[in-house]
Amino acid sequence: MGKRIKFEVAPEFGELELWIKQLQSDFAISGETIFKSRNEVKVFKVGNYLLNVKAFRIPNPINRIVYVYFRGSKADRSFQNARKFLALNIPTPQPVGFIEFIEGGLLTNSYYISLHHTYNYTLRDAMKFEVNLRDEILRQWVRFTYFKLHKNGIYHLDYSPGNTLITPTEVQYEFSVVDLNRLEFGTINFEKGLSNFCRLEADQFALDLIGREYAIVRGEDPHMGAGSLKTIEHQHDANTKRLERRKAIFKKWLSLFKG
Repeated sequence: MGKRIKFEVAPEFGELELWIKQLQSDFAISGETIFKSRNEVKVFKVGNYLLNVKAFRIPNPINRIVYVYFRGSKADRSFQNARKFLALNIPTPQPVGFIEFIEGGLLTNSYYISLHHTYNYTLRDAMKFEVNLRDEILRQWVRFTYFKLHKNGIYHLDYSPGNTLITPTEVQYEFSVVDLNRLEFGTINFEKGLSNFCRLEADQFALDLIGREYAIVRGEDPHMGAGSLKTIEHQHDANTKRLERRKAIFKKWLSLFKG
């Protein structure tokens, strides 16, 4: 098996296909880095376009196979899910395309490309605002989550505060959702909907507000919503600790496997 690429470009951005095909080499030497952790995000000026490119880290040995033969890569899923969002009128940066570089039958590098979206702050930033302002943003965000995501059968598995971009307007706040490679689709009941707010890392006052507001928009008892969310949050914390222990064991196993 030699080298090959897999890619898709939205029809309206066909002129960017040649640039996307050489992205692997260009990403290493150009572009402005705006985020870097496990993955890296850069901004590129290409003709009249300002593009946001997310480079996903090379996956573990098992997923290097899985993402090629059995399941779409994170870049592929980001692109497909973003197109679903726009079809449902759910705000997200406009998807341009994705590309995967495959060598020896294994995924090496993968990139998701969208139009660069300007915003004022993230929900994580808003959590540090003075209480009255923070609480109004949270109320509107809860309504947005229910009416835009949950009513459309979308459960964001990585609904962390950094993945909601916020732009204030004269009458309300505009929200845009990013990091769409991990979604579930299906009917979302009240309890499952509440569990979508567990990655917020909020204080008890904010959790109480979120639980009550979510219950109100769903026609449930606000007191039950607040209490249920606190219970779910405690369970989530316990599950997260167990998962972290399992990941540590898995990483140790992988290091032995590589050795």
